[in-house]
Amino acid sequence: MTAGTLSIKPEELRRLVRRDLVVAGLGSLIAVWTSSLLLAARLGFIHHQTADKAVAAVSIVLSVGCIFWWAAGPPDMRRDRYFVLIPLFLTAGPGLYALHDLGAGLIVVALSSAIGFFGAALLGLALARRRAA
Repeated sequence: MTAGTLSIKPEELRRLVRRDLVVAGLGSLIAVWTSSLLLAARLGFIHHQTADKAVAAVSIVLSVGCIFWWAAGPPDMRRDRYFVLIPLFLTAGPGLYALHDLGAGLIVVALSSAIGFFGAALLGLALARRRAA
């Protein structure tokens, strides 16, 4: 899609891209931090239950925030803005691992399945978009 076929002005498009890059960049850094927090807990630097609670909470907030930011953008550009969802998939592993350690067995299976299906659906949309272009 080009800027000429959209109903969005070039200034608004630049602002949207900057915000998307900030969300993807900061979210990715936070996702890496959650992994390092779990590693620090496994090495004995901090208590594992404290790390698991923090990682689970941060992962949930980050995942919901990424989905909200992706869905809140222009509907005709959703297929071009998948990189906003990268932090969701980066933090899903540590978040599910932390939830499992906290004893949420069935919830982890349900969330893992939902994240997998969501990822597969996005991949299908991305491939369809690429073939159509």
